[in-house]
Amino acid sequence: MDIRELKYLYEISQCESMEKAAERLYITQPSLTKAVKKMEEELGFKLFEKVGRKNVLTLAGKQVINLSRPVLNAYDYFEQNLTTIGSSERAVVNYGVIPLYQTPFTSNFIYNFRRKYPHIKINIHELPEETIKQKLITGELDVGMTENMLASPYIITYSGFEDVVSVVVGEGNEFYDAKQLTFADLKNSVFNIVTNGHNNYNQIISNCQKAGYEPEIAYQSSQIGLLLDYTVLNKGVCVFNRCMIYDNIMARPDLKTMRIIPLVPPPQCFCWVSLRNQSSIHQAIQIFVDELTEALTEDVAVRVQ
Repeated sequence: MDIRELKYLYEISQCESMEKAAERLYITQPSLTKAVKKMEEELGFKLFEKVGRKNVLTLAGKQVINLSRPVLNAYDYFEQNLTTIGSSERAVVNYGVIPLYQTPFTSNFIYNFRRKYPHIKINIHELPEETIKQKLITGELDVGMTENMLASPYIITYSGFEDVVSVVVGEGNEFYDAKQLTFADLKNSVFNIVTNGHNNYNQIISNCQKAGYEPEIAYQSSQIGLLLDYTVLNKGVCVFNRCMIYDNIMARPDLKTMRIIPLVPPPQCFCWVSLRNQSSIHQAIQIFVDELTEALTEDVAVRVQ
């Protein structure tokens, strides 16, 4: 039995489903089923049994899994450190971030990090949230930044941050001098908002409906910069989390005339930093997440975990 087969067994034991385990392992279900059958023939006993639709460990299977845990942990540690043996210059961190968070904050942070730690190479992967989750599980990513907490026994939440959602408008907008706004106030506005599927989108639609109307959407994008480009021309309002709006305005002279106006009551948004769950964290990864979460604390100010 090799390490690959032990990983198969562990994944099935967590999912209790050949189909789901195959998806996480990026192999076909028939291939996974065949591999399990081969292991059972070699061992001389059943590893799983069917209980309804679930593939549940037999007593013998549970003993195999318990014995495999230190082996898998040791192999994780081996993989993490193998590439850095003899040279700190080879330290690499694979960082996944959703397009929504690929803002001036991210760019400035990476720029400053590389100057401070030139021996650590950061590979940035701009990916959908579900892809980040899968790649953390398989080890293709070391760190992920997402708007939802990633639920998986293979992922740990390193830290979380909370911010409030605000309105931003360009010069000439009727609300430019407002001290605060409600969703009811925005009834006759056109909205520039994030694409469907994001928490921010759901918040906007829900709050507008509670105020008694369906919002008129002028422009949608997963990039806050593009939403602000459209809004600065006095084409409606943009509703987004405050820190990302602020970061963009500070980074771009063409947006300096925009105003951020508090929403009352303020909708909340979150940012989560996650790691692949493993027996030990490589020093380069630890440095990266410490620096990232420190920078986020300064930017967002409210740390929830």
